[in-house]
Amino acid sequence: MFLPRHTLLISFLCAVTAGAADFKKDIQPILEKNCYECHSEKNKKRKGGFVFDVLETFKLDIADNDVAQIRPGKPAESHFLEVIVNANHERHMPPDDQLSASDIKKITEWISEGASFDKDAPKLAVATTAPKKDLPPIMSWTNLEGKTIKAGFVRLEGENVVLRMPANAAEVPYPLAKLSAESQKLARDCAAP
Repeated sequence: MFLPRHTLLISFLCAVTAGAADFKKDIQPILEKNCYECHSEKNKKRKGGFVFDVLETFKLDIADNDVAQIRPGKPAESHFLEVIVNANHERHMPPDDQLSASDIKKITEWISEGASFDKDAPKLAVATTAPKKDLPPIMSWTNLEGKTIKAGFVRLEGENVVLRMPANAAEVPYPLAKLSAESQKLARDCAAP
């Protein structure tokens, strides 16, 4: 049995590339196209209390704590990303649409790199370990709730195992700590040379 879509997609993450995500060039246009209608001072709308076109206000939602909407370097713990990625979330955004995989990847990279508005700010380093051997394309992973995820191993990345979902080939990080001991071992074995 697959995990509910929201559990798997909460931390949708693609590999961080050398071409770092730039807020003004990559992220702001996505927000303007998909979010400003309901979350901007320009339109005089602050639905849910969120404003994305005034950076001083938007910055207040970015912090490394349990109440922040965006946790720099931690896309898997960022509620902002969860409601964008999870079409089944009760507060899914945008409400009647879904961002493209490319847009989600850019937002995920931006959060992974520190969610900075300054393109010259230092990026957060994320330790990654890619497999060095041939592995089955689909494997069974079990979480702490006993639910099974059918997905391929991509790499270890910090405290996450990045899995490739068979339905759409999306790369999704899943916290190692939320996997069973057997699946944690499987992830480390897959990453071993």
